[in-house]
This record gives sequence, structure tokens and C-alpha cells, in this order.
Amino acid sequence: MIRFPALALGLVVASGVPSSGQAGETRAVTGALTYTQKIALPPDARAIVQAQGRFGVTLGEVGTEADRHQMPRGFALDVPSGLSGTVRALIEVNGAPRWIVEGVGFDAGAAPVDLGELDLAPVTPLAFATDFLCGDTAVSVGMLGDEVMLRAEGRDIAMTQVRAASGARYEAMDTPDTSVWNKGDAAMIRLNGQDLPECREIPPPAERPYRARGNEPGWQVSLAAGIAMIEADYGVLSHEVPRPDAQAVPGAYEFAMPEARARLRIEERLCHDDMTGMPYPDTAQLALDGRVLRGCGGDPADLLTGATWQVTALGGATLIEPERLSLNFLDAGRVAGSSGCNRIIGGFTLTGEGLQFGPMASTMMACPDPLMEQERRMLDALEQVAAFDVDEGGTLRLLGDDHRTALIEATRP
Repeated sequence: MIRFPALALGLVVASGVPSSGQAGETRAVTGALTYTQKIALPPDARAIVQAQGRFGVTLGEVGTEADRHQMPRGFALDVPSGLSGTVRALIEVNGAPRWIVEGVGFDAGAAPVDLGELDLAPVTPLAFATDFLCGDTAVSVGMLGDEVMLRAEGRDIAMTQVRAASGARYEAMDTPDTSVWNKGDAAMIRLNGQDLPECREIPPPAERPYRARGNEPGWQVSLAAGIAMIEADYGVLSHEVPRPDAQAVPGAYEFAMPEARARLRIEERLCHDDMTGMPYPDTAQLALDGRVLRGCGGDPADLLTGATWQVTALGGATLIEPERLSLNFLDAGRVAGSSGCNRIIGGFTLTGEGLQFGPMASTMMACPDPLMEQERRMLDALEQVAAFDVDEGGTLRLLGDDHRTALIEATRP
């Protein structure tokens, strides 16, 4: 049965956090907490700062009593070197959350990181939300005391509990015919009179699927909820063991599987399949029964989705108003963007061999001829894309049939 989360203020440190750091093994992540009021914290206030890494691993954590200190309030965390992460900070008063800031990222590397001042905002129910996927639609439901909030399609909707024959049912306060019904092992969500497909809870990071693989001698490790599958020698060797917790070590995450005499090491470093050239977000190494097998890990789609790509090159043509050219790879194989004149939207397919775009729909705005011609070139280029790559500098290259010629290049601001 899906349960909306109870409020949990204690931040549990995962086993991946190093207990002590030698030179070069850890680095400092520093900053200062502040909020608009800029008043002294009450004596019963407590500040908690946490650095979160991949696979649900807590990289570092510090908690301090207020002791009537003024804001801004400095903090310093020691985290393993070579790993990226996000910082979350919470101030609680009398054990209740009052201010929060989340998702402040830092890149992998060895140098110290100064995040500057982090502006905390008043806590809302969405700070403690459960995420669901309803078909292709992602939604979040947060609870804080008696407050309930639904986030869907870019809107935050306040909810109130109503009577239900079974389960827990909530209806929107101001938006008509919008409701959330937690019944059985699924959530039923209705938005503006339209029922979404059955909603399933998105698993926490420590349980999400992950796959690493390599060629010669053909191996893969598949991590699922509670289970790790190891195959090698093109399937001749096979093990199924309990999924281990990830351990953060300098420069990598490791999964120890002693039952199979195996250890998987994942480094946050771009990797290319040595047969297809497909880029992957991680470099993988499997130590298996005395052998060391090398390959790639993660999902290539993760290199595409996320922040919007700003187009910087379109073949050899000179770009007109390039700041208006963009691509945004959405989840579930959808892509949107701007051709410089019209908004565009369509689908993309990612296989083990490459990347293809489906037909693109667009708005029908008329623009000056040079912009219309640039739009035609961009749409034609998307039709010809057969593969993609991301270079070490972070530039996205959409490639033609030869998997070498860049038809479109883009970067993230």
C-alpha cells in the first residue's frame, strides 16, 4: 500500500560517508545559511545540512544548535573527493521544520567548493513529498501536518481531506474536479476532470534500477529493488544476489557482492561503448572472481534529459539570434524546444545503436524569411540525426548517419 510520507527530520547518514579523511580523499563543501528575515534564531532552533550523492548515499552531514547565533550561519561539510552531489539544509524549531533549501548542486572534482549564501524559504508540504508517475505524467504529493499539496503540470494545488469509503481521499480547495485518492497499492489522481493513468510511486534512489555492462567477454550487472543480477562470459556465468547498499569512496561508488565474489565500481566519468560508440554517463569496472572487467554504466538518456540545451551550431550556417534556438529532452521520449521562430515538440527514440527523432510538430507563427529558413534547416537536421555524443567539455553533438558529422551542437548555460 502506498503511504504518503510521515515527516522525518532526522537525517540518517548512509554507510558510504567516510568516517575520517586522509589528504586528497575528501574535500570541503562550505557555504552559509540565510533567510529573508535575517533575525537571530531562537535558542531551541537547530540547523541541519546534508550533502546527498547518487544511489541514496549521504556524502556528508552536519547539525548545529542555534545558540542565539545571527544569520547568515556558516557551515562546512567533508565529502568524498571526485563525486558530485546536492546540498539540502533545514532549520527546525522545537523539532518542527521552519525553513528549507534543496537541490543546491556541486560538481565532481577534488577542489574545495564554496556554495556562497543559501537562501532558505519557509517549509511547505512539498518539501516532504512522495513522487509518482502516472503514465507519462510526473506528480508529487506532499504532507506537512494537516496541510496537503499536489504538484502537477507545473502547478501547486492545495488539497483538503474528504470522506472516503476506503483509503485516504483529498480534493483541491480552489481547482474544480481535482482529487487524489490513495487506495490499495496505487494512487488515483484526477486533474481538472481528467483521470490520469494509474499512478505508481517512484522508488527511492537506493532502489531505482541501474545497469552496467561491457563487451569482451560480454558482462552486465543489473541492480533492481532488492536484487542484483550478474552475468558474464555472454551469459555462461550468472549470479543473483541481494542488492547491496552503495558505498561512497573517493572518486566512485562501490557495490560489494561477496556472495558472487564480485565488486562493482561506478565512476562519474563519461564512457563510450567500444563497439557502438554510444556515450554513457558513468565508467564501470566489475571485479569478478579474480578478473577485472571494464565497461560503461547508467542510462544514455540521462545525458540528454534535464536542463535545456542551447543550440550553438547548425551545420556550417551562421546562426541568427542563436539564443532563441533550444532543445529540451523530456522524460518518456519527448523533446521540445524552439527553432528560433516557432515552438517545436515531438518524440525521440534512443536505442543501443543510436538516436532518432520522430516527426516534429510546431506552432504556426510567421517570421522573417531568414528565421523561417533557419527553422527549416533545424527541422531537416533533426530528421537526419542517427546518433549523439557529449564531449568532455559538455557539448552535445547530434550526429548524422556516419556517426561523425555534427548536424547540431548545443551546450547548457
